[in-house]
Amino acid sequence: MASGQAVAVLPVGDRRSSLRTDLATVPVWDIPASKVVVATRAGDPNSLVAGFVQAARAHLTGTAA
Repeated sequence: MASGQAVAVLPVGDRRSSLRTDLATVPVWDIPASKVVVATRAGDPNSLVAGFVQAARAHLTGTAA
């Protein structure tokens, strides 16, 4: 069950949220592009977190550093 404590902005056409009946979607039109932020715990030992951050940097900025 969704807790009502988060907001996600998805690209147009993304239908993942329609898979759950306890989530609602609200279209947002005519807003400027926004920055993407990834927040993690400092020193998180989960290799999936490091891999996600690296992939996000590569796809969003063109660098994998």
